[in-house]
Amino acid sequence: MSKIVGLNRRAFMKNAGMTALVGAAGTIATGASTASAQSSTEIPKLAGGKYDFDTPYNRVGTKCSRWDGPGLRYPAGVFKYGMGVASMDFECAPCITEALQERIKHHNWGYLSTTEDLRNGIVNWNGERHGVDIDPSLVTISDGVYPGVIAALRSLVPIGNKVLLTTPAYSGFYSMARAAHVETLDSPMRYVDGRYEINWQDLESKMTPDVRAMIVCNPQNPTGNVWTEEELLRLGRLALDHNIVVLSDEIHSDVIRSGHKYVPFASLPDQNVVNNSVSFNAISKTFNLAAMKNAYYYSMSPTLLARVNQYHRAELSTLGVVANAAAYQHGAEWFDQANAYMDESHTFVENYIKQNMPSVGYTRNEGTFMTFLDVGKAMEAVGAKELFKEQDKQSPEHYFRDWLTHQSGVYLNAGSDYGSGGEGHMRMNIASSRLVLKEVLDAMAKAVNSV
Repeated sequence: MSKIVGLNRRAFMKNAGMTALVGAAGTIATGASTASAQSSTEIPKLAGGKYDFDTPYNRVGTKCSRWDGPGLRYPAGVFKYGMGVASMDFECAPCITEALQERIKHHNWGYLSTTEDLRNGIVNWNGERHGVDIDPSLVTISDGVYPGVIAALRSLVPIGNKVLLTTPAYSGFYSMARAAHVETLDSPMRYVDGRYEINWQDLESKMTPDVRAMIVCNPQNPTGNVWTEEELLRLGRLALDHNIVVLSDEIHSDVIRSGHKYVPFASLPDQNVVNNSVSFNAISKTFNLAAMKNAYYYSMSPTLLARVNQYHRAELSTLGVVANAAAYQHGAEWFDQANAYMDESHTFVENYIKQNMPSVGYTRNEGTFMTFLDVGKAMEAVGAKELFKEQDKQSPEHYFRDWLTHQSGVYLNAGSDYGSGGEGHMRMNIASSRLVLKEVLDAMAKAVNSV
């Protein structure tokens, strides 16, 4: 019987018997039971002041998109593991819970008078961690990256014109474009020596007069590229030459693997390129605060920022502001440990797949807590290209997603959702306890190796 899922998905980590957990370095961490860890208002710390990311934290039954959402598609109960939606499974940084608890002691929920603490947190975080000096007056606080990008598209791209994407790219960009009533144009990347690379010739050929904006995803979701300064400068100068405004989505900017460095687009050493851009960010990935509906965007060009602002209106939540401000001010230690843990988990996943799933191709990503798996051989073995229409599925990748869920209980995101170049791939979230990852990978290996 599964240690984590048991006989029933809703039994996920509800047994209190597991008191010893394998740590990141293979050592055994003993102490508080899983049940007490879940009921605590603070994350338990291991010896030496380390936060505990090994103990699985139960999110099932909380109307959680990652763990409760996919089950609605599979009423027979075959779904067990939510490894698609881009949210962390870890219990949040204690400073966030403490700040929220302190605020709810005051029993009145009228309008907010100021977001100064949040704005200061944004400016300080970017300056101290990423070396970009942002004028606070040039920061617009939003309730999500979505509304910010949609406002930019409405301002900059006339209806019927286009926004350019290097793909595979985040599926939400297509939703944003539809909301703004603009078209999308894909420039598929090339796979070169184990890394996704921009096809510069194809990209420039698509910078036609009806393309008014280009979304740069940095780091790139789902491929995990952390773009270098040289790559970003080349993108920015091409865009400038073709009168295309750069919209830089940097929401994964903190989740960077060892040996790589995130370069904010606004920090590039060409002021003309920088002034032709708007950057969008949040710590919703950094601290798993998506439900707190808080983000921001900024531009070094006051004129460009004003154009976007005229189409934007934020509907902020008091608790969202409190949670985000606390994370900016007090959460750095927690995140640094979480990021290191996820880096090691990437290595764990890479080694497991290479050793145990010969039909699955792995690309070593440079950032984000997602990984983009090449499942083309496994899809061919199950006849996905032939059967998807017969089974009334959206694409061969959606057929394989459902096949994998039925065979293993593991739910991943279909690669075709990420535009041209996503064919034959699945996106997997690795931001979970490695106990969970081990069970997930075991289940996947058993399924794909059986065909």
